[in-house]
Amino acid sequence: MLPFLLLLAAIALPPKPDHYVTDRAGVLKNATALNEKLANFERQTSDQILVYTDQHLPPDTTIEEMGSEAMRQWGVGQKGKDNGAILFVVTGDRKMRIEVGYGLEGSLTDAKAKWITSTVIKPEFQRGDFDAGINKGVEAMMATVRGESYRGTGRTVAQARRSEGIQYWQVALIIGFLLIVILPAFAFIVVALLRKWITLGSLGSSNSGTSFTSSGWDSSSSSSWSSFDSSSSSSSSSSSSSFEGGGGSGGGGGASDSW
Repeated sequence: MLPFLLLLAAIALPPKPDHYVTDRAGVLKNATALNEKLANFERQTSDQILVYTDQHLPPDTTIEEMGSEAMRQWGVGQKGKDNGAILFVVTGDRKMRIEVGYGLEGSLTDAKAKWITSTVIKPEFQRGDFDAGINKGVEAMMATVRGESYRGTGRTVAQARRSEGIQYWQVALIIGFLLIVILPAFAFIVVALLRKWITLGSLGSSNSGTSFTSSGWDSSSSSSWSSFDSSSSSSSSSSSSSFEGGGGSGGGGGASDSW
């Protein structure tokens, strides 16, 4: 048991990526377009597929070790579903692997993963076209994974969590608005009416209505709310294709290959 734990501790795993596509080997012609395609795939299916390229494996690490540890540490796939997969391509070591989460084993089996690496990706790599091999491999992975029963929510995990954060801010803003503006104004009205009722005079009756309605808090708060909404929406849309792990706990299989 101890040697196994020491082996895991020795794996120098790269940090968790913040996008679906990480091209450290510099072999993709349009990583942004592929990233957006995989973000849309998560929105539609809830499944997460990542692409990770590099020139070399971490020291003293196999691609199988890297794949299983990345699935766990990066949290690929949703918690409880483990519906994620990663395509690793290590150009300098001439190795690749499709790591598959437990929840996708029913569709993206070891045999199908091997078929994708050996018949879809490898021929392109042998011709020196890494871009074509990766894009065709991703298309094959998505087509295979669509056989699972998972359905998407129309948002990625990253978008959903940002949306939750915005909702909390909105609630806090409403509560603060009530405490700071409406309650003092309500108290002012009550005091003014009581004074009018007790004294039966004109003091307070000439100013209580006009001073409250002319203060302008209603229009200014409305514009403040609109400004908050637009800025939040802009922030969300500008990073709509970011990756955030859903809490997956591990990979269940896959296939390795070389060329």
